[in-house]
Amino acid sequence: MKVLKQGALRSAGKCGKDAPIEERVAYMEARESIEELLPHYARCVDVQDAQGVGALFTEEGEMCNPGMPPVAGRARIAKLYGRLLPAMRTSSHVVGAQQVLFESADRAVVHAAFQSWDSYKADDAPDCLSFGFYEVEAVREADGEWRMAALNISFAGQLEVPAAGCLRDGVGMNGRFCEQLTRPWPPAPRE
Repeated sequence: MKVLKQGALRSAGKCGKDAPIEERVAYMEARESIEELLPHYARCVDVQDAQGVGALFTEEGEMCNPGMPPVAGRARIAKLYGRLLPAMRTSSHVVGAQQVLFESADRAVVHAAFQSWDSYKADDAPDCLSFGFYEVEAVREADGEWRMAALNISFAGQLEVPAAGCLRDGVGMNGRFCEQLTRPWPPAPRE
């Protein structure tokens, strides 16, 4: 992850090239495991697997979204998605531009971009095109697996498209937008 320090661009939390090879390999393996979290989340949402979403979180994990109270606990998160996902006819999520900042060997924060399209079963529910950012607090648990201690989803924009497939007067309605403008850097998923 890149940060500005004293007016200069620097790599933060990166394992240095002078570190022993074992340390560098451990860093790369941890980073790979962490970078699997958000694509797995997206796949679970797209195949409507609420238990799979829940399994990504620590036992006390939190969903933190701007303007909404956090949902805490793996079981509560799985229950929430168990209610939300069946309303969708289909969805497609794409995750990219992941940046990882290690705070320690067992804790990291992640910032990633996403785009999604959600289509709902209700005839009067518009499709929703969204784009924005995921922020994750990732932790390595006792079993060696990386899980999300916190996930924050902020929307840079949303566009609702009626079922007829065309926008009303060329504009979408009721979307969330610009939430990324107030987010801290480096990411703080619980804020």
